[in-house]
Amino acid sequence: MKNIIERYVYDVMRRLPAENKEEIEKELNANIEDMLGEDRSEEHIEEVLFELGEPRLLALQYQTKERYLISPANYDDYIRVLKVVILIVISVTLFSGIIDLLIDLGSFTPWEMVGHVFSKLVGELISSIVTAFALVTLVCWAVEKAEEKKKFRNWKLKNLPELPKQNVYKINRTGAVVSLIIETSFSIIFLLLLINYLDYLGIYENSVMVAPIFNKEVVQAFIPLLIVSALFSIGVAILRVFYAAWNVKFTSIYSLGKIFTSIVTIIFINYANMFNILMFNKIAEYLEITTNEVVNGFERGIKIFTIVICVLVVLDLLSVWNKTLKNQKN
Repeated sequence: MKNIIERYVYDVMRRLPAENKEEIEKELNANIEDMLGEDRSEEHIEEVLFELGEPRLLALQYQTKERYLISPANYDDYIRVLKVVILIVISVTLFSGIIDLLIDLGSFTPWEMVGHVFSKLVGELISSIVTAFALVTLVCWAVEKAEEKKKFRNWKLKNLPELPKQNVYKINRTGAVVSLIIETSFSIIFLLLLINYLDYLGIYENSVMVAPIFNKEVVQAFIPLLIVSALFSIGVAILRVFYAAWNVKFTSIYSLGKIFTSIVTIIFINYANMFNILMFNKIAEYLEITTNEVVNGFERGIKIFTIVICVLVVLDLLSVWNKTLKNQKN
């Protein structure tokens, strides 16, 4: 028990930052001296130190600044973002993993397939979830550190939020999160198919592709535009999660996003030579009709699909603008 007081003080001090360390050490020693009084017995020293508590916990009381990776002020947003990102990562990982396995499993026996599928998918899921957790945590931590470096916050009374209006059309937060997950997963999966698996998209006979669906060169020229469209769509879906109600600002952004992504989709499916003529030949062979009949029928289907997209977009925009204008009147 030799030098027990000095050892206790040292254990506290080594956990504190350099600033004010000397003053805190003097204060702690003085506090211990006052608590000891005239009784310097070993039992009384132990009693005083136990009363002060574990050095690790006592050091926390002297911390001038709380230490945490994600602050309580941002913790709820951090968890919300983490859940969404992990769900998206799981969806995309499962999809891409299954596609890879379907391509590679031809040489495996049934039992080997089960083991290979289970081990590869589980391994990729764990790796993806850990990566998503690390990236979201790192980004949130970086944002907090950037905010801490601002010496002065330009907070003003006018920045206080308005009181919520009654009888307004609000944006359902749960529905917005579900929409974000679906929107992001679909966009990433679609891009993955076109970027990584385009050579595998086609009509197969006896496990051999006999007719590709798309013309590769045409699709590859569209990929940058499709990526921009996907980012725009995902950005709007993210904003939808954080807006509480329909207002002119967000509805304008939402409308631009809808119109832009719809135009890109319509151009993509209607673009000349987008679909490979070999696919039409093979379908004609199966149906025992001419290739021209298949092409004409396909083009009619594309036109109908285009009209349906336009009608749905117009109805959706009319609906949200109607809600927005009613909210403005309330």
